Formats: sequence, C-alpha cells, structure tokens
Amino acid sequence: MTTGASAGAAMLAGPAGGAGNGRLRAVGLRTASLQDPLAVGDVQPMLSWRVEGPAGTRQTAFHVRVAGDPAILASGRGDLWDSGRVADATSTGIRYAGVPPAARRRCFWQVRIWNEAGAASPWSAPAAWETGLLTEADWQGRWLAAEGAEERDDRLAPPRWTSARLPDEKRPARFRLGFASTAGDAVLVVDTRSRLTGLRLDGVPIAVPGWHPEAYGGPPAARFVLPLAAGRHELIAEVAAGKGDGGATASIAAQLRLPATAGEVRRIVDGWEVADAAGGWQAAPIDPQQPHFAWPPTPARLMRRQFDLATVPRAVRLHVAALGSYRIWINGIRVGDDELQSEPAEYRRHIPYRTYDVSRLLRAGENVVGVMVGDGFYASYQAPDGRYAYGPAPRRLRLMIETAGSREGAHVVTDGEWRHHEAPITMSEIYAGEDHDRRRWPAGWASPGFDDDAWLPVWDAPTPDAALAAPLGPPIRITRTVPAATIRRIGPDSHIVDFGQNFAGRVRLSVTGQAGREVVVTHAEILTKEGALDRRNLRVARAQDRYVLAGEAGEVLEPAFTFQGFRYARIDGLDDLTAAMVTALVVSSDLPEIGTFATDQPVVQKLWLNTLWSQRSNFRGNPTDCPQRDERLGWTGDAQVFWDTAAFNMDVSGFTRSFTRMLRDDQAANGAFPMWSPSPKGLGWGTDTPTPGWADAGVMLPFVDYLHTGDRSVVDDNWAAMAAYCDGILATNPDGIWNKGRGADLGDWLALDAKWPGDETTPKPLISTAMLARSLDQMAQMAMWTGRADARQWHQKAARTRAAFMAAFVGADSTVGNGSHTGYILALRLGLVPDALRARAGERLAAEVIRRGRLLTTGFLGTPLALDALVDAGHAPLAFDLLLRTGYPSWGYMVTRGATTTWERWNSDVGDVSMNSFNHYAFGAVCSFLYRRIGGIEPIEPGFQRFRVAPVLDPRFRSATTSLDSASGRIVVAWRHDGRQALLDLTVPANTVAQVVLPGIDALYGSGRHRVASVPLR
Repeated sequence: MTTGASAGAAMLAGPAGGAGNGRLRAVGLRTASLQDPLAVGDVQPMLSWRVEGPAGTRQTAFHVRVAGDPAILASGRGDLWDSGRVADATSTGIRYAGVPPAARRRCFWQVRIWNEAGAASPWSAPAAWETGLLTEADWQGRWLAAEGAEERDDRLAPPRWTSARLPDEKRPARFRLGFASTAGDAVLVVDTRSRLTGLRLDGVPIAVPGWHPEAYGGPPAARFVLPLAAGRHELIAEVAAGKGDGGATASIAAQLRLPATAGEVRRIVDGWEVADAAGGWQAAPIDPQQPHFAWPPTPARLMRRQFDLATVPRAVRLHVAALGSYRIWINGIRVGDDELQSEPAEYRRHIPYRTYDVSRLLRAGENVVGVMVGDGFYASYQAPDGRYAYGPAPRRLRLMIETAGSREGAHVVTDGEWRHHEAPITMSEIYAGEDHDRRRWPAGWASPGFDDDAWLPVWDAPTPDAALAAPLGPPIRITRTVPAATIRRIGPDSHIVDFGQNFAGRVRLSVTGQAGREVVVTHAEILTKEGALDRRNLRVARAQDRYVLAGEAGEVLEPAFTFQGFRYARIDGLDDLTAAMVTALVVSSDLPEIGTFATDQPVVQKLWLNTLWSQRSNFRGNPTDCPQRDERLGWTGDAQVFWDTAAFNMDVSGFTRSFTRMLRDDQAANGAFPMWSPSPKGLGWGTDTPTPGWADAGVMLPFVDYLHTGDRSVVDDNWAAMAAYCDGILATNPDGIWNKGRGADLGDWLALDAKWPGDETTPKPLISTAMLARSLDQMAQMAMWTGRADARQWHQKAARTRAAFMAAFVGADSTVGNGSHTGYILALRLGLVPDALRARAGERLAAEVIRRGRLLTTGFLGTPLALDALVDAGHAPLAFDLLLRTGYPSWGYMVTRGATTTWERWNSDVGDVSMNSFNHYAFGAVCSFLYRRIGGIEPIEPGFQRFRVAPVLDPRFRSATTSLDSASGRIVVAWRHDGRQALLDLTVPANTVAQVVLPGIDALYGSGRHRVASVPLR
C-alpha cells in the first residue's frame, strides 16, 4: 500500500502492483476529435492519441507522419507531413503542420512516442481523415426547390405587409379586402405580427385558431379554405394591437388564391383597407420594409434521379446539404443512420453538410438516388420567431455523388434531371409533430425500375448566401431505446403508455390494421390526478403524430423529421396494444458517454442519473433548454452553467466547436453573444447588448472544453470572438463594473425568492461584474495555456475588474452586496473577496443558509457554484446538508417527487404550469460537484495531463466510484471509509499525473493502479 507523504508534501508515488505494465504505444488516434472522420473542414486539423505503457509512463517526445496513400505510410514515409522527433509531452491537440490537403484528400497518419527512459514505441496502427469540400468551387450541382407547383406559384406571389397605427392596445384593428371571384374554393393564407382575433366573409364569422396566452412567440400564419359563390365578396380581419416603434400598431399580410378562371389562377396579395376612427375605410399603407412571409406547413417532397455506372468505383462519397430535413436512399437502401438532418445551425451564415460513404450501395448499370425533404429546423416554426425564421421559402436540396478523391466530375448532382412528387408525410414540423398517410407511398420509388413519368420535373431554388460548412461534431442519431414500463387501457381503442423515463425522441409502433384507419400518438411529460395526459406545460406545441394506415401487415409507424419530449404517450386508434408493439427511441447527438458516478447515497445517485437523462434529452445539434414545449432553444445561460457537468458526462468536444460556431455567427458587432443560439433575430428579447451570465457562454464553453480535452482548436476558433466580447464590455464600462449595456439583465434567474423569474434578488451589477471577472480570468488562463503573447494583458484586465468588484461590493466587515446567498457564492467561488476577509465572508454565507432553514435561495447563476463555495470556505458539512436535503427547495425534492430528469424550477410540480419544464439540465450543473468533490476527479491542466483527486469525505457518504474516459485515458477513483480511515483505489492513465489529497496526504502519483490510505479520521 502506498500512503504517500504527509500533508503538504509532494512526491511521485509508484504503483501498488503490476497493473498497467504493458508495452509503450500510442492508441486511440483521433483527428478533429473524431475517429477516422470524413469531411473534415479544418485545413490544419488537430491530432490526438492516448499513451499506454508500463506504470509511470510519461511521453517525452512524439513523431507524426502523414501520407496521401497507405502504401506510402507503410513504406515508412510521410509525403504530406513528417514532423520528425518533437520533444513534447502533449498527446492531445497536436496541430497538423504539413502540406495543406486539398478538398477530398484522404490522409493517413500514425505516430510513435518516446518515454522518459528514451525508449521509443512502435509506430501506431494507421488512422485516417478525409478533407471535406472546402470552398464553393469544390461543389457541383444546383440548389433544387423541395416544393409543389402550387407552393412555388404561391411563393412567387408573396403577400405584402401593411400596418395601421392605433391609439392604444385595447382594441384590435379592422382590415377590409373587397374582391370579385368565380364560384369555387378560395384559399386564404394570413399572417400578423400579433394575433388574428376575428375573420368574416361577407359578414359571416369564420373560426380562427386560438393561441395560448403564454405561448413563447406569436401565432404562425393561418390557412383557410373559403367556399365562394360567383360575384363580389368582402373579407374583414380583426388584428390585435401590438407595440411598435411609434406606439400601438397592427400589421397584416395575406394571400388570397381565387378559384381558377379559364385555367388561370389569380392571387390577391394587397389592397387592404383599414378602419379609421370615424368608422370609415381608408387604404392601408404598405410597409416600406417587407420581411419574408412565413408560409404554413406543407407536405414533404420525394425527389429522385436515375443514373448509370459502367463500373462501381472502390470508394464513393455522397455529399448533401439542405435547407430543411432529409432522408436519402440509394437503390432502395437508406443512406446512413443519422436523424433530423440538416441539424440546427445559423443557416444565414453556415449551412451544414454531411458526407456519406455509399460505396456498397451502388451497382453496375442503373442506380437511383431518392431523397425525402421535410421542413426540419430551417422551415419549421421556431419560437419566438415563427416559420422560416432563418430565411424565406422554399426548402432546398443540394447533393452530389462522386468517386472519393476524384476531381473529374461527379456521377450525379442536383440538376434538371431530377423529378419530384408530394410525399405521404403531409406535415413535418418540429413542435407540432408529423401527419403521415401511409396509403400514399409509391412502391419502389427509390429503386431502379420505377416509372416516374407522372412526377414533376424539378426547378431551381434561389442560391443561399451562406457558406456550406463541414460538420464539427457527431450527427444526431437514435442513441438508445426505451421499452414500455406499463400500458393502461383508457377506452375501446385508446391506451396510455408509461415509458418510466422522461426523455426526448419518438414512439415506434408495429401494427396491423385496416387501410384508412387513423392512429394518433400524443405526448406528455406528466399525468393529471385522474391519470390522463397533462399537456398544459406544452403550451402551443401540438406534440402529436398522426398516421393513416395502409392496411399492410406489420406497418411500422415512426416519425422521420420531428421529436418530442415526453414520458407518457396516449395511443388512439388501436383496439389492442401490447409491449411488443410499442417502444420509444431516444434521439440525441451521438456523443460518447465518458463519465460514470456511483455512490451509496440513493438520492444523490438518482440526481446524477436524472441529470444525465436531461443532457441526453437536450443535446441535439445544439444544447436546448427543454425538449417538450414551444421553446426548445439553445439558451446560452443554461449551457454555460452546465458545461463542466456536460464535459464530465459526455465527450462534447466537436459538439462544443459546432455550437460555438453558431454563437460566433450570431455575435453582434459590439461583440455581444446572444441569449440563445441559433438566434435568427438579434441577441434575443429585443436587446442589442450582452446579457450577463448568458452571453458569457461564448467564453465559458471554449474554456471548459479546452480544459477537458486539451484540443486548442476550440480556443483558436473562438479567440477573436471572445476577445471582442470582453473588450466590448470593458469599452462601455472602463472602470470594470458592468453597469452599462446589460442586455435583458436576467440576474439570478429563477431565484427562490423571486416573484418574477428575473427579479433582482441579488444586485444585478454585482452579478454582471462577477460574470465579467470570471470571463476575464478564463481569457487570461487560456492565453497562458496556449502561449499567446497577450496573456499578461488579460491577467491585468482580470485583476482590475476583480479589484473593482471588491471595492464596489465587498464591505470592510466582509459583507457582500445585499447579503444574498448568490452574492456571497459568486464572490467566494470566483475569488472576488480579499484573502483577509474570505473566512468571515464564508461564515456569513453559512449563517445565512442556516438561518433560512438550511436551504438555498439561489437561481440559475448562484446554484451551480453554491456547494463549491461552502466547501472552499470550510463548511463542507453544510454543503452536504444541502445536497442531501429532500424538502423543498432542493435537488432531492425533485428526486423524491418521482423526477426522472432535472426540473427547470425547484418547484416545477406546483409552480406556474405554463413555465414548467420537467426536463431542463441547468440545476443539474451540481453534478460537476459530484464528479470533482465527491468522486474526486478534477482537471488541473488541459486534457487531464494533470488532475486532482481530492474527494471531500462526509460520514453520510461511505463510498463513491467515479470513472472518466478522459482525453488522456481512463481515470478511475473508488474510495470508501468506515468512519475511522479512508481507502482509495486509483487508476491513473499513462502520460498523466494525479495529485491526491486526503486527510494527512498530499502527493503526486504517476500512471498505474494505486491504493492510498488516509490518516485516521476523527
């Protein structure tokens, strides 16, 4: 047994046994954080590997070689790059520095390493990456419109917005449109910037859709079918008043498609009159600026193209980009297994594309590629900005199939040879769900031999301005399945399924039924007291999938282009439902889960698992706040408080680079990052300046990711943007106190004592300045880690802001701000209290927590740091009191109330129903504390080259086991104590050093397996 040295000493302890005494080698080679990736957009990607070897192994040097052909690599040469022997212990984030590879270039690489004894490893097994399409010139093919002919003609005659000023917001505006028509059905599509409250045709009321008063965003455009007799008609629309730049205004835009006359269709897009104060009518003025019109949902499209191959190349790639969602088939076989592509993005700046290896799907002779295109994230309604928030219709597709590495022209591209037809998915919308008439599938449409003469020839879509962008992270996939826990019949053909777990995804049914029968799947997170679905917290999200059966045996019902957040599903339309007929599919970004935490405290154990499920539920292309209601936005405040936990749970390296690219795309000219991203209309909530604690995600996420992965590309990607953000705040607030330009200024959102979620329970200048100080500290640390020349300046900026905070908010008697929990927590945890006052400030915090009944009054910004602040201040028992608390408010309260994910609010089960999400990860940020302070794994240097093992021992926790597949290898910490002494079993990966801190011990341990015993506990 290795006991180390006395407290405060430092030594490098040897292993307890022979475990880990393998041969020296480099394994787990990755490029741009991915294994053998296709379509790498980095011209100089980062290369990483893990070191394995005998106990105590440390890398002292490496040698990388990269070749354009595996035969060249096998011959011992690197024609693209040969680094030579480089004296460096780093094995994560080594920048490729060879010949800049051209687009489509396949690169093969391997590495060997040396240890401290000067011994060299053999060359590693080769790895590979393939450069993506780097510029527009690398693409062939046009953008094709994924729309029907009627949709196209509607789009080409866009409605014209008109507005009316009103004396106040109490009464709606009345708009009138007179027109003549032949007999038949007209179609009216109408949108407003507020709400359509009434509609009359020739004096007869027409029912208009209602809209939930708590909906996150205004209602979408509405579609009406109007039976008309021949002659003159009058439409009157009532539009609710909204706030405009000059007071109350009402706006309307509509297209009226009249019945065809002599084969010609007439569309009326303007000509409205508005009622004046005297009761008369006057021409409604046309708005000088005409934003695009957000058309209602339309059916998905099937698109196909036949092509011939004399022979099949050995390696073939399919590249595809879309504004909308897609699924692809070649010769009737689905391409890939990813979902919800194209994933969320700021489509006005970058349109993500994906590349697939389709070599095995092709054959000599006739081939067919088929694509189904739905609304997806681009065309679906997005709160609060409506449909087509990122740009106008239509949905669009661009695709090319080519021989890998070839520049001689593609085998097939999106061109005029494609044909298309309406898909049986008649609506595909993110919040609403899908409608799917399975009777309408054309058999064999994506296979050779299908007769598509009746299909329409395609037409071109407008070319987007945005650049096509290579993927940075793994795609969205079905990552696990969840069986039905219980099935309860509630009617002759209705059942409620409880999956026993709240999550985000879909229901898959396998059914046999009569053709034309409707089956409806309705989703909810919770049940009413009577056992019915309780969907009040969804607000206006329909969250429902509707199918019409084709009458085939074993039909599989599953949506293609949507997802929902739910635990329960009501299935209507089936006489019987068994467990074998129903399963649920979890849909999330396919991020490897790298961390585990286990303890003998069941409430804390369940808290960790619930938080993991909330991360699974909300990491889907971007990190959303919730997966169920009419929101599902990439809120930056939620992300920044949670990212340390996120990086312990999952490998979020590529995901972080992808999301921070969105943040940069949404960044304002003054450097401000948005409140959520992607954010089609500015920074969110009408602000043009950064919101403290939310905008700081632009710095926090790269900092955390680099600390966990050691891959500096995330810092290099974002450095200029992070610097612009911090300098923008300091330019407005040169004294270091963030008083001016605080955006939406949400403060400690959802603090316990707040009557409104953003109430100032803690002084908001205190919160904003603390956030600024932390961002500046992180900039200084990243600058030092990455060897930037301006590291000293960032340290000086951080020091000035820290001093300003202390002068403004820390009293000579150690009081902080107004004495709130969050004020003390931020000041203590972020190093914003003078050393001489820290102990007393910690006493004050502890006394306030105890005075309130040993509970926290913190919100989103204070809660994640609370337990660390108490432990740092010497009040670990009180921190564990809070962690183990099960009364309201607490993490344990959620668990004991049956939660299977983390809630948005401390009291989501009894609070404002419309503001309740039962699947939010923000308060789960405490799980970082579980990993670091209970499990005992905390990174000190990027990539875990050096980490701390310092579990905080509390008699109520008798054991904990934590594992982490870190960037440098697998770390395992397992400890137990019997009240007299603590025993710790530790696995340290090669090329890392662990600092172990236990009672009586402060020692360094090299790689291998160790057993460490503390001094006798009191």
